[in-house]
Amino acid sequence: MKKLIVSLIAFGMLAIGARGEGLFIDGDFDDAKKAAKASDKLVMIDFKAEWCGPCKMLDRTTWSDKEVINSVRERAVAVKIDVDKRADLASKYGIRSIPTIIFTDANGEEVSRSIGYRDAEGFLKEFDRIGNS
Repeated sequence: MKKLIVSLIAFGMLAIGARGEGLFIDGDFDDAKKAAKASDKLVMIDFKAEWCGPCKMLDRTTWSDKEVINSVRERAVAVKIDVDKRADLASKYGIRSIPTIIFTDANGEEVSRSIGYRDAEGFLKEFDRIGNS
Protein backbone atom coordinates (compact mmCIF):
# COMPACT_ATOMS: atom_id res chain seq x y z
CA MET A 1 0.00 0.00 0.00
CA LYS A 2 2.82 2.38 0.88
CA LYS A 3 4.48 1.78 -2.51
CA LEU A 4 1.21 2.49 -4.29
CA ILE A 5 0.79 5.82 -2.49
CA VAL A 6 4.39 6.83 -3.24
CA SER A 7 3.92 5.84 -6.90
CA LEU A 8 0.71 7.87 -7.18
CA ILE A 9 2.36 10.93 -5.63
CA ALA A 10 5.36 10.64 -7.97
CA PHE A 11 3.07 10.24 -10.99
CA GLY A 12 1.05 13.28 -9.92
CA MET A 13 4.20 15.38 -9.57
CA LEU A 14 5.34 14.35 -13.06
CA ALA A 15 1.95 15.22 -14.50
CA ILE A 16 2.03 18.65 -12.86
CA GLY A 17 5.52 19.36 -14.18
CA ALA A 18 4.53 18.22 -17.64
CA ARG A 19 1.84 20.90 -17.84
CA GLY A 20 4.13 23.76 -16.92
CA GLU A 21 2.18 24.40 -13.73
CA GLY A 22 5.12 26.15 -12.07
CA LEU A 23 5.30 28.75 -14.83
CA PHE A 24 1.76 30.12 -14.83
CA ILE A 25 -0.03 32.03 -12.09
CA ASP A 26 -3.26 30.82 -10.54
CA GLY A 27 -5.32 33.77 -11.61
CA ASP A 28 -6.68 35.71 -14.53
CA PHE A 29 -5.33 38.43 -16.81
CA ASP A 30 -6.12 41.20 -14.32
CA ASP A 31 -4.16 39.36 -11.62
CA ALA A 32 -1.24 38.96 -14.03
CA LYS A 33 -1.26 42.68 -14.89
CA LYS A 34 -1.25 43.63 -11.21
CA ALA A 35 1.64 41.27 -10.49
CA ALA A 36 3.53 42.55 -13.54
CA LYS A 37 3.04 46.16 -12.48
CA ALA A 38 4.22 45.41 -8.93
CA SER A 39 7.34 43.63 -10.18
CA ASP A 40 8.08 45.76 -13.28
CA LYS A 41 7.67 42.79 -15.65
CA LEU A 42 5.85 41.93 -18.84
CA VAL A 43 2.72 39.77 -18.98
CA MET A 44 2.91 36.62 -21.08
CA ILE A 45 -0.53 35.39 -22.17
CA ASP A 46 -0.79 31.84 -23.49
CA PHE A 47 -4.06 31.82 -25.46
CA LYS A 48 -5.12 28.17 -25.63
CA ALA A 49 -8.07 25.78 -25.62
CA GLU A 50 -8.66 22.37 -24.09
CA TRP A 51 -9.11 20.79 -27.54
CA CYS A 52 -5.91 22.30 -29.02
CA GLY A 53 -3.21 19.69 -29.74
CA PRO A 54 -0.32 22.15 -30.25
CA CYS A 55 -1.33 23.88 -26.98
CA LYS A 56 -1.00 20.58 -25.14
CA MET A 57 2.37 20.04 -26.81
CA LEU A 58 3.53 23.43 -25.49
CA ASP A 59 2.52 22.29 -22.00
CA ARG A 60 4.41 19.01 -22.30
CA THR A 61 7.59 20.43 -23.81
CA THR A 62 8.22 24.17 -23.89
CA TRP A 63 6.40 25.20 -20.71
CA SER A 64 8.05 22.43 -18.69
CA ASP A 65 11.59 23.31 -19.84
CA LYS A 66 13.61 24.63 -16.88
CA GLU A 67 15.40 27.27 -18.97
CA VAL A 68 12.09 28.56 -20.34
CA ILE A 69 10.56 28.63 -16.85
CA ASN A 70 13.51 30.51 -15.37
CA SER A 71 13.75 32.96 -18.26
CA VAL A 72 10.04 33.79 -18.29
CA ARG A 73 9.81 34.08 -14.50
CA GLU A 74 12.72 36.53 -14.56
CA ARG A 75 11.04 38.92 -17.00
CA ALA A 76 7.32 38.19 -17.12
CA VAL A 77 4.21 37.05 -15.30
CA ALA A 78 2.68 34.17 -17.25
CA VAL A 79 -1.04 33.45 -17.46
CA LYS A 80 -3.10 30.96 -19.47
CA ILE A 81 -6.29 32.16 -21.14
CA ASP A 82 -8.77 29.66 -22.57
CA VAL A 83 -10.26 31.24 -25.71
CA ASP A 84 -13.51 29.34 -25.21
CA LYS A 85 -13.96 30.75 -21.71
CA ARG A 86 -12.65 34.27 -22.41
CA ALA A 87 -13.85 35.03 -25.92
CA ASP A 88 -13.93 38.73 -24.99
CA LEU A 89 -10.20 38.79 -24.30
CA ALA A 90 -9.43 36.65 -27.36
CA SER A 91 -11.41 39.11 -29.47
CA LYS A 92 -9.72 42.15 -27.91
CA TYR A 93 -6.30 40.77 -28.95
CA GLY A 94 -7.49 39.53 -32.35
CA ILE A 95 -6.78 35.86 -31.70
CA ARG A 96 -7.44 33.95 -34.92
CA SER A 97 -5.52 30.74 -34.22
CA ILE A 98 -4.03 29.01 -31.22
CA PRO A 99 -1.71 28.70 -29.56
CA THR A 100 -0.95 32.40 -29.66
CA ILE A 101 1.50 33.84 -27.15
CA ILE A 102 1.18 37.56 -26.53
CA PHE A 103 3.44 39.69 -24.39
CA THR A 104 1.98 42.89 -23.00
CA ASP A 105 3.17 45.60 -20.70
CA ALA A 106 1.55 45.83 -17.27
CA ASN A 107 -1.26 47.94 -18.75
CA GLY A 108 -2.20 45.28 -21.29
CA GLU A 109 -0.65 46.99 -24.32
CA GLU A 110 0.74 44.40 -26.74
CA VAL A 111 4.52 44.30 -27.06
CA SER A 112 4.98 41.11 -29.10
CA ARG A 113 3.19 38.00 -30.32
CA SER A 114 3.96 34.58 -31.72
CA ILE A 115 1.51 32.18 -33.28
CA GLY A 116 1.81 28.41 -33.24
CA TYR A 117 3.91 25.86 -31.45
CA ARG A 118 7.53 26.67 -30.53
CA ASP A 119 9.93 24.24 -28.92
CA ALA A 120 11.94 25.55 -25.97
CA GLU A 121 14.87 26.66 -28.12
CA GLY A 122 12.66 28.50 -30.61
CA PHE A 123 10.64 30.15 -27.86
CA LEU A 124 13.78 31.33 -26.05
CA LYS A 125 15.21 32.84 -29.26
CA GLU A 126 12.03 34.86 -29.78
CA PHE A 127 11.75 35.77 -26.11
CA ASP A 128 15.32 37.07 -26.03
CA ARG A 129 14.40 39.57 -28.78
CA ILE A 130 11.69 41.14 -26.65
CA GLY A 131 12.92 44.10 -24.67
CA ASN A 132 11.82 44.36 -21.07
CA SER A 133 9.44 47.28 -20.78
